[in-house]
Amino acid sequence: MTVLAGAFWVICLVLVAAGATKLLDPAALAGVLGQLRVPLAAKERSARNIARLIGWVELLLGFGGLVAAGTVLAVAIAAVYVGFSVLLIAARRASLTSCGCFGSRSGPPSRLHVAINLGSACVAATAAAFGVPAVADGFSGTLMTNAVLLVCVLLGTIGILFLETKHG
Repeated sequence: MTVLAGAFWVICLVLVAAGATKLLDPAALAGVLGQLRVPLAAKERSARNIARLIGWVELLLGFGGLVAAGTVLAVAIAAVYVGFSVLLIAARRASLTSCGCFGSRSGPPSRLHVAINLGSACVAATAAAFGVPAVADGFSGTLMTNAVLLVCVLLGTIGILFLETKHG
């Protein structure tokens, strides 16, 4: 197990959390898309459907990265994080008060938020280049090593979620 695999699993878990949040609460991202005047999101219903679609993509990519890993998934995850970075930069320039990433708990689009997303894109791109195992294949060694790895992945995920929501 490598640090790269652990970091990749963290960004996959964040995608799962963000995707699930958008499926449960699409209004926040729909509002951001409307405020940014995204052409397909001109109507509220369309914006909500786009937010849900993005949520499904995040959820599926995140689970896919955890369960199957692989170069294609890692490249797709990197592309999604780059796309989110572009959206965050646009939201910052428009002085929006929410990024829409985590529903009503979303924080404002900040430089830190952009940096986390670009860093996540770099992790995924590096995972695509060097390969990482799926979670089920990544645990090896002693029980203590696996426990430490699991704690680090969970704490990393919680840390990112904390920084990217209103708590951060």
